[in-house]
Amino acid sequence: MSTETGESTALKPDESWETVLSTMHGARSALYTAGSTAILLMWAGIISIAYLAQYAVSTFATDFADQNPWYPGPLWAIITFLGVIGSMTIGYRAGRAVSPGLAMQSAGIRVFAYWMTVIVAAGLLPGAAGLWNEAGAEKVPFVLMGVIALGYVLFGIMHRTVIAVFGVGMAMAFYIPHYLFDDIAPAVSGIVMLALLAAIVMWVRRTGEW
Repeated sequence: MSTETGESTALKPDESWETVLSTMHGARSALYTAGSTAILLMWAGIISIAYLAQYAVSTFATDFADQNPWYPGPLWAIITFLGVIGSMTIGYRAGRAVSPGLAMQSAGIRVFAYWMTVIVAAGLLPGAAGLWNEAGAEKVPFVLMGVIALGYVLFGIMHRTVIAVFGVGMAMAFYIPHYLFDDIAPAVSGIVMLALLAAIVMWVRRTGEW
């Protein structure tokens, strides 16, 4: 290593080791978080649509909502499933662009297994609580969103802070309005998620990190 004056300098052993570790960590994180920003944008978008769709049904299709009070359960189950499949697809394709070799395959399998575990847990927990029926289906979204948000927080803690922040924001957007705004809670949640989507877009424009 040379300085601006042409003098040769050498890194100390501990500095060299720090550099190696930092490089390895950066490469590893790039494999596991490939496409993560696009995934966050996708989730913010589809969850906003789900919130607003739920509000639209309860407001403009009251007969249907009264006859089928369990409809939020299937709605959120479908949204959650599509979101996880979309996350894995985007992550796999982005990862292939970063590194098409065995390292990417290994990382892809681990990420796939992680999110499949999350989605299975999101489905099993409502069942274990006896919610997969007409009487309890209204509460299913509360469990689904909690599990998915926790999945994002844990994944973000391990690999990328913004992912954990998104998980916390997603949980707050869901739970706080439902405890404060009653009937208009889905609309408020949808607006909050749109604001979170805008924040992600601004963050991308500022940092350029996809």
